[in-house]
Amino acid sequence: MLRTAMSSPQPSPLPPAGQLLANAGLPRRVVEALELTLHLVVEHVTQPLARVLPALAGEVATLDDYGAQHRVTFDALGAPQRLLRDGDAMVRLFLGGIERELAALRDPPAPSVPTATTTTMPRIQELRLVDEDEDDAATIIGALALRHESRAALPIQLLCQRFGVLAGAPAFEPGTLPVGPRRLAELLTEACGVAGFGLQLTAAVLREFDRQVLATYGAFAETLNALLARLGVMPGLSYVPLRPRPRPTGAFPPEAAAGDGGIAQGPAPSDTVASAAAGATDMPGFDLLRHLLAARRGLAERFRHMPASPQARPELDTAAALRMLDAAHGLPSEGDVDALRQWLLLRARHERGAAVMLSPADADSFELLALLYARLSQDLQPGSPAPGMLAQLRLPLARLALAHREFFEDPAHPARQLLDVVVESGAAGQSADDVDPQFLAQLQQVVDTVARAPGDPAAAFAQAVEIVEAQQQALQRRAEMAERRSVEAARGKERLAVARRRASAVIEGAMAGLRLPAFHRNMLRQAWADVLTLAHLRHGEEAEEWISLVGDTRDLALAGAGEAAAPEGLAAQVEQWLVTVGHHQEDAARIARVLAASPDETGDDAASRTELALRLKARARLGEDALGDTTAAAPRTAAEETAYARLRTLPFGTWMTFRGEDGRPLRRRLAWWSPATDAVLFVNQRGQRVAETTLDSVARELAAGRAAIVAAETAGPVERAWRAVVQSLRGLVARDTGARAVQ
Repeated sequence: MLRTAMSSPQPSPLPPAGQLLANAGLPRRVVEALELTLHLVVEHVTQPLARVLPALAGEVATLDDYGAQHRVTFDALGAPQRLLRDGDAMVRLFLGGIERELAALRDPPAPSVPTATTTTMPRIQELRLVDEDEDDAATIIGALALRHESRAALPIQLLCQRFGVLAGAPAFEPGTLPVGPRRLAELLTEACGVAGFGLQLTAAVLREFDRQVLATYGAFAETLNALLARLGVMPGLSYVPLRPRPRPTGAFPPEAAAGDGGIAQGPAPSDTVASAAAGATDMPGFDLLRHLLAARRGLAERFRHMPASPQARPELDTAAALRMLDAAHGLPSEGDVDALRQWLLLRARHERGAAVMLSPADADSFELLALLYARLSQDLQPGSPAPGMLAQLRLPLARLALAHREFFEDPAHPARQLLDVVVESGAAGQSADDVDPQFLAQLQQVVDTVARAPGDPAAAFAQAVEIVEAQQQALQRRAEMAERRSVEAARGKERLAVARRRASAVIEGAMAGLRLPAFHRNMLRQAWADVLTLAHLRHGEEAEEWISLVGDTRDLALAGAGEAAAPEGLAAQVEQWLVTVGHHQEDAARIARVLAASPDETGDDAASRTELALRLKARARLGEDALGDTTAAAPRTAAEETAYARLRTLPFGTWMTFRGEDGRPLRRRLAWWSPATDAVLFVNQRGQRVAETTLDSVARELAAGRAAIVAAETAGPVERAWRAVVQSLRGLVARDTGARAVQ
């Protein structure tokens, strides 16, 4: 089979990140929302993709990744080297494509090209053999789009509505949403093509993107929805699926029902929406969760080729299940919640001699706990102790979930509070120094106690929370004290920098318009500047000592220029001040003699002056380190200026994420910044100083996508994970309900 060879045009070079949005001509609030969206894309999409490419290069090094050996090409054999060499460039092209999509949000759609009625025979030079892998990418994109649009149906629907508002147009379709799974996969395919990846390598990248990056797309979509809601983009938007009700035959004219393929047009009856909303909110929490699980199972059954018809088995009552779980303390901590459920069924079968099944409520409890565990595991830092502690809590939580259903309903349940602490101890975005090792050891002891506690696990969890709360309060006090000391030290450096700048300004003002010898000028800028800096720190601008020293500075400058003689006793005062700032008596006397004398009266030879100059140069100058880097920085771009202005409005205590050396985000707390010097202090959650920089540097990091501001979140990690689970279940039910209503 032959096909016409098509060549795609190469895109224009990418401008720096943020430039396209800044120059897109969009309203300011829209640009701000899209810039924050782009930062989330970097954190949840492009950075994870960049991290998995090196491992993918090792996988594609084998011939098996490209199918049968007779199909291996020279392009496939060079794929690992190309992936390692051009992987970063491809990720940058991918990010640039996403930014182009966002920048063109309000551009009119491209006009559709009418299909030609006649087909022109291609020339022989345009014909080539069809590559079987060419359609592979399209197949992968279609499959992953269908899968992830089904899993995150509700968040994607809300994003379609919100992006429609940003675009000033009707709601997007999931397939055209700029940050939807389909468009992300299509833009990734385009970036691979531009980077020179072959068809087989592009297909391998898409599969890894689907498996490693889009696995958390639901959480990304929910985070983006929450961000846009906080920015005022349809903040009250929610989705309540319509429940079709039977109506009498002939209630509508036949032409009204058939006018649009049998789909009724116009707004839905208000009583239908109200009844659906009431049904969703009046149902008790655990019953609502079981209802969502039942709907999900029903949806899965319809997609099976053969309906499941399990054999009727006797039920294992809850009391018997709890008794068997109480005897399961010797189980290894490895494995997930489903493995524990399978062990329980095997244990019951061994005791009773026949296969049994859990009661519907107990089976749903296990399934809900497994969903919660799966979601919590996505937020953990690899290599931290938290996954091990979660595994230890698997058994007591299962016992608790069977005996106390309020665990699924009460956000303040002690078991949830302990889970919050465990997850936060190993949350992503932390470095090794962010968590107190002593607290980790104490937390591990508490978890060990809960895991071994016999009887009702509720009492063990309640006692554990009391212990952990006391430890956290002590840890919080230590963190506050450490942060307070760091802030005080930073404020001291700010005062020192201000004093140094003021001293330099006084000296330069005194020397203005005068012709002083270079040696005399250097003495003023070095030795005398230390005196003025110390006086400003001690006394301030309004003190008589400071005012007197400002006058002395002018007298010294006039004496050095030969314009006037130094006042009587000035040399003795200068010597005393130099001794006060730490000069030796002999050096202080020589410097005072130089400063208070005219050029013809110094009496020192060249060798003496050189020796004195070298000793002053080797001496640390008061306040010099506090000034930081005084090199003039390049002018800020429009995006950097916007980020800079935003940073100056942030309150102390705002959390930010920065890209670490390994590419992973690190959370840092903005403890303090100086309006006078723009100095910024960042601490970790223990209150320890981890970085001192400037607002200008942070603004440039923000504009480049290497830093982001963390939105304030009052809910704990367990509550956020639980919301994600419930929203995912609701999304499946909503999608299924809408599909059946259309049929």
